[in-house]
Amino acid sequence: MQKQMEYYVTKMIREKELSPSQISVYMAILQLWKEQGRQNPFQITRKKVMRRSGIKSIVTYHKSISELKDRGLVNYTPSYHPRLGSKIVLK
Repeated sequence: MQKQMEYYVTKMIREKELSPSQISVYMAILQLWKEQGRQNPFQITRKKVMRRSGIKSIVTYHKSISELKDRGLVNYTPSYHPRLGSKIVLK
């Protein structure tokens, strides 16, 4: 299990030109993945990711998620339901 975490962190480190916000969001997502038993897919909520990443702006959160998706680091399927959470897959 530890090797999985190392794989995702190494993958993130190798990405060129990630912003601090993207790194913070990705690390928060990794923490939520770990808390949910390292299963893919898993659920995230904007509130939990923002709290863990230290991001205060909803715009920055959505931009970071979108850029992580565009870079192929995650698959993200929004739920538009505040309690249900969105589905995310670490690639």
